[in-house]
Amino acid sequence: MAVAPPPPRALPPYVINGNLYDALAAVQLENVVMHNFCVPADPVKIQAWLDRTFAEPSGGAVRYKALGDKVFLGVAEIGRLYTLNGDQPPKGHTSEIDFTIWLLAQREDDGLFALRWIPAYLFVDSGPVLVSGREVWGFPKQLGKFDFSPQEPDRAAARRFSVQGWVVDPYAPDSPARWAPMFEIRPLPRAGDLKRPGVLSTLEALAAHTAERLTTAMATLAGKVQTTIAGGGITMAFLKQFPDAARPDFACYQGIIEAEAKITGLRGSGLTDDAYEVRITPYATHPYLNELGLSPDWQSVGQGLWMDFDFRQELGAEQWRA
Repeated sequence: MAVAPPPPRALPPYVINGNLYDALAAVQLENVVMHNFCVPADPVKIQAWLDRTFAEPSGGAVRYKALGDKVFLGVAEIGRLYTLNGDQPPKGHTSEIDFTIWLLAQREDDGLFALRWIPAYLFVDSGPVLVSGREVWGFPKQLGKFDFSPQEPDRAAARRFSVQGWVVDPYAPDSPARWAPMFEIRPLPRAGDLKRPGVLSTLEALAAHTAERLTTAMATLAGKVQTTIAGGGITMAFLKQFPDAARPDFACYQGIIEAEAKITGLRGSGLTDDAYEVRITPYATHPYLNELGLSPDWQSVGQGLWMDFDFRQELGAEQWRA
């Protein structure tokens, strides 16, 4: 049986002034160009990360089961996003770049197709976007620096993606915080036998090609993933928490949030024309190898998936709270 969400409770109004700039409503995102690359990982370590993040805080009330031996590196270039305030026109808009390590999981006790996309790490280029994502939904956003080759009209064309993060390494009194290279993605020399399906104009076609990206260990999930994507929406899960002011090693609020992203327009999708290689550099502050089993060496990850689309980020629903 599915875990019943907490009952509604009386909440005080949120105090808004010029010091607080948050997206306090569902958000529409337009002209989104996304690339996704499947990277080998350690499923045992992914499960340990999920248990530590969700099952242990909730005392087992909410559990997610790791699916497969891959994580997905998602590169999203968002041309325009704005809040949806009922019948009121948007007060403004902004753009966003984000880079995410996505985990694919299944919500236990919530049905056969209860797939969840969970961001383990997420880097963005905007302070207001970072604050809104963390404070409203619980997205684990942190600032990054991005160096991408220019977008091409042909979304499948070869591109390079480079991300820097704010790191400390090693942990030591004389180690300064600094920007450092974290993710590098670059095309490999062109091979003649790559599959080039052209532009996929429907969600059903995109779903089929996404399923093909799954390894043998994930073959049994292909139908579930295909069904979910073809439905036009995905459900994400987050641990939303804030440290206590007097005892910051404890949380003054801690809750598990789920929220849906609903595709509102698809201009095209498909496989990249080229295979790619990826290098992920871990640091003391970002222990990707220990947490998820990601290799620090250059590794070939095959062709990526690209999408050119619009979507609506719905507000979240609290599944559990401390």
